[in-house]
Amino acid sequence: MSRYCSNLELPRSVQKLATHIAQSIERLDIARGRVYLSIYTAAIYLACMATNERRTIKEIHEAVGVAEGTIRQTYRIVYPFRKELFPEDYGDLRSVEDIPPL
Repeated sequence: MSRYCSNLELPRSVQKLATHIAQSIERLDIARGRVYLSIYTAAIYLACMATNERRTIKEIHEAVGVAEGTIRQTYRIVYPFRKELFPEDYGDLRSVEDIPPL
């Protein structure tokens, strides 16, 4: 995860958030059958959408090498569970509710 976030020039706080989201996706078995890279990319996109560190799906695709369609599809799978994926102490849960779907 750190390599991909570094390629996207994301701050450590966003990397930690994306890592937590990815671990939550796996723990809750939300994206069953998905490879870890597709889970990582969806987690990175979700973390970016919840912060001021916006990155496009195209930018994530270029940094990680996962197809844009795969990122979109995995994001659509995890999106309904977004409130459950963030840490309990995440400060702005309202912003999580306001994250747009694709």
